[in-house]
Amino acid sequence: MRRNRGFLLLLLTCLTIVFIVLNARSSTDFVGPAITVEKRSASKEQEAARADDPWITRNQTHRYVTPSLAELDDLPYKQKHVLMLTRIPGAGAELMVLILQRLQGYNAFKHIRLPSSDHGLLSNSQQELLVEEITSIIRQEAIPLTFDGDVRFINFSEFGRQGPTFISLVRNPLDPQVWQRYKKEKLFYHGVISYFCGQDPRCIEQNNTWAMERAKANVIRWYPVVGILDYMEESLNALTVEFPYFFKGATRIYDHFRPKERHWPISSTKDAVLSRFKDAVLNKVLAQEIEFYQWLKSRLFDQVFNNSWKRDPIKGDKVIKK
Repeated sequence: MRRNRGFLLLLLTCLTIVFIVLNARSSTDFVGPAITVEKRSASKEQEAARADDPWITRNQTHRYVTPSLAELDDLPYKQKHVLMLTRIPGAGAELMVLILQRLQGYNAFKHIRLPSSDHGLLSNSQQELLVEEITSIIRQEAIPLTFDGDVRFINFSEFGRQGPTFISLVRNPLDPQVWQRYKKEKLFYHGVISYFCGQDPRCIEQNNTWAMERAKANVIRWYPVVGILDYMEESLNALTVEFPYFFKGATRIYDHFRPKERHWPISSTKDAVLSRFKDAVLNKVLAQEIEFYQWLKSRLFDQVFNNSWKRDPIKGDKVIKK
């Protein structure tokens, strides 16, 4: 009898345990989906709340990651709708600025003049400040834009910025008027190579082969057109072909400022001998400046020829179309 009671008690205990386990499992199966549904519903409510909040939506819309310039192989390193005129003293830059100022109303762009500098080299921090200032102006103003400044070439990409497209105007280094101006203003003639070479101290060294090669490399990459004051019509034609949205109508504006032809008095024999002596000395002192000028001149006339324009550089015939 006692054995039967023990057996029944054990059986009852086992049935109770089985019942509890089965009941707990069924409860878990029922609650689990409910929790999942509740989480999904809460997530949808949060997304709807964020969509209704304009501040959150606005910030999420404009949030993006900017890759480095090294990662953007196809990013143009210069902006064609932003021009920078490198202003070289005594080379006709003010005439070019005057033409741009007259054209900005006709061709719907804005011209901005940068403050004058001391024509010296800029430190890295000064270059960076100037790059940031110009970049800030470009962001604030509506393009197209043109600038002019008497600052030597600065490579914007070295500071992680997209630079403007550079243009400039040069003059024959043997032109007597160049030397008269520098003598009158008591200035030291640095030549034009340094303006295209950049901010490296070697750029201002006289007859430095490295400086001339660096200047040529910068011209090829950054200066689609470098005009020559002695061939202003050809220069404006080349600029008009390259940048029609800026220089359309430039030759018409230039006709109003075209200098009248001057007839220089016949020099005496003594003056002629002295002039030849000066030319011989200058040819030696300015050997690389002359070579660089001839290279720029050849480059310009190649562009003029390719643009179906031509002019006899010796006779000075008017520009005619082929």
